[in-house]
Amino acid sequence: MGIRARLYDAKGDDRDVRLSADVVRGLTDDTLLWVDVAQPDTTELGELARAFDFPPPILAALKAPGDQARLVRAPDAILMTILAVEPRDGGEEPIPVDLVASRNALVTVHAAEVEALTAFEAEISDEAALGKLDAAAFLGALVDTALVSFNRQIEEIEREIDRLDEVALSGDDPAGFLRRVVALRRRTGALRRILVPQRETFGPLSRPDFELHDELGRPWPGLVERLERAIEGVERARQLLLGSSDVYIARSAQRSGDVMRALTVVSAVLLPAVVLAGIMGMNFDLAFFDDPSNFWLVLAAMPALAVLILAVTRFRGWI
Repeated sequence: MGIRARLYDAKGDDRDVRLSADVVRGLTDDTLLWVDVAQPDTTELGELARAFDFPPPILAALKAPGDQARLVRAPDAILMTILAVEPRDGGEEPIPVDLVASRNALVTVHAAEVEALTAFEAEISDEAALGKLDAAAFLGALVDTALVSFNRQIEEIEREIDRLDEVALSGDDPAGFLRRVVALRRRTGALRRILVPQRETFGPLSRPDFELHDELGRPWPGLVERLERAIEGVERARQLLLGSSDVYIARSAQRSGDVMRALTVVSAVLLPAVVLAGIMGMNFDLAFFDDPSNFWLVLAAMPALAVLILAVTRFRGWI
């Protein structure tokens, strides 16, 4: 989709420029160049190489994009690949983004549109004196915006879990509840698989040996902590999801218990009548069976015993 180059000037003269080696050589400590390349082809990668004269390890990494987080360090530049998250068809799709920091310049290369980059550009559109930022600080701000997008996904999952809790308490629609639980578990699992491997990429940013690249500046030290918080948010969402499942299981058990209790009470109420009917149906030669008036006595005893049983169960608090 082409190369877009934006020059930020500390004097407030921010503007789009045409990428060239002359523009790169003309960068000063009061200017910062952001070059964004979406869906690059061989021609555009060659244009980047001619403009920046990247070291061979950086060029090789750009020409061989991967789907995993990575960190490539060279004397004059650093390539950092992060995984941004984009919602796709109810799930999360990882989008690798290559960020190359060189002196007073940052290059972002990605194979698909990334919402975090668009959000970052909107955030800094009214900022003045951005040209005074070094490449590492600019990189840190962009990565932080990408991590914020993870937090939004986590918050959306937590809101869905809150709605699940209401379903769990009602105990209705068991098939729908389980289907939503499985979908949310897949989403949290996908986010965790995207975030956790990036620890290896973020970790070196806070190590002392990163100071060897003073010409690039220092990224914001809170990036590692922000990544850990995002991972903790995913783990918290997983725990909340398990809690919703526990609530649903407990509610289902309670409903089953209520049904069994009702059936038990009904059985207990009808049991005396069944016993009396069975006894009266026996063919014994007793005077009691020869008196027709005893039929009404037995008939009256049946509801009387049922009422007695109901009174006892109510008194004991069983119903």
